[in-house]
Amino acid sequence: MDGPYALKAGEGWVYRFGIDLTVKIDLTVKTGELDGGPRLAMFEFATRAGEEPPDHTHATEDEIFYVLKGALTFRCGDHTFEAENGGFVFLPRGIEHGYTIRGDGEARLLVVTAPAQEGAGGWGGFVGRFQAAGDPHTSPPGYAG
Repeated sequence: MDGPYALKAGEGWVYRFGIDLTVKIDLTVKTGELDGGPRLAMFEFATRAGEEPPDHTHATEDEIFYVLKGALTFRCGDHTFEAENGGFVFLPRGIEHGYTIRGDGEARLLVVTAPAQEGAGGWGGFVGRFQAAGDPHTSPPGYAG
C-alpha cells in the first residue's frame, strides 16, 4: 500500500509461518515490504517457549522488537539483553541473533524490520519472502487490494 490507512487492534494480513516442519505461527502484518509501501515492515505475533527460530542473520535489514507481553532473552553477537513487557531491543543487520522465551506463558511481540540501505539489490527482506510465498489467510475487513 502506498497511501494512508489505519488498522484496528487485531487487524492486518495474517500469514502462517513455519519456524520448522512442526511449528507454525500466525504473523499479522501491519505493513509489509511489497506493493510500494514504506521502507519498513511491521508485524505482530504470539508465541511460546519452544517455538523460537534458530539463531540467524539478516543481511539486508535491521530488526526491532517491542515486547507487548512476556519475558525474553535476546542474543546478538556477543551481547545478551533481557526484555519484558514494554521492553525494546534493536538488532542490527549482519549480526547473528536469536531469542529465548522465559517462562511457560505466551509472549506477544511487535517487530519492525527496515532495509539497511536504499537500493540494496532489491531489499528481499524476511517479511517480503513470506508475503511473496502466498496469499494471507485473512486480510483486514473491507480491504479490496
